[in-house]
Amino acid sequence: MNRRRFLGASGVIAAAFGIGVIYWPSRWKYIVIHHSAGNYGTIEFLQEVHRERQAGDPIDAIPYHYVIGNGNGLGMGEVASDWRQEMDIWGTHMSANNKARNFLGLGVCLVGNFEETTVPPQQFDSLVSLTGSLMSRYRISPTNVGFHGKIQGESTKCPGKLFPHDRFRAAIG
Repeated sequence: MNRRRFLGASGVIAAAFGIGVIYWPSRWKYIVIHHSAGNYGTIEFLQEVHRERQAGDPIDAIPYHYVIGNGNGLGMGEVASDWRQEMDIWGTHMSANNKARNFLGLGVCLVGNFEETTVPPQQFDSLVSLTGSLMSRYRISPTNVGFHGKIQGESTKCPGKLFPHDRFRAAIG
């Protein structure tokens, strides 16, 4: 390969990489709220559940970007994440009906089953704080913050009938 062609090709590759570095972490357009539907949760536990449910997934991480503890595994209101969030990797928290929400949406999961219990105040406050921070950081409007089961194409009760949907909407503005 001659020098001119090599330099031209190298320039194109470098430019594409530079655009990717800028675009990749700033692509987030949605936040999707979930519950784990179980009373216990840690990052390791959720990774194991994900491995069992989606054995073919090449990304060995939790399906969400953030998890908020209920005091059983993770501390009450503790926000945790794994390398999916650190590397800005797409989520696997939505069905195949909503691939765009997986690729462009941050998944936030509260440990607990809000079909059976209410959200503890400290956990709710952590969710509001985290969501507000993510909305500000990525310029996500409140209309692009959704609840898993209320997004078109999804057939789940997540985040549960006892999740305070209206109070949460009011809290995030």
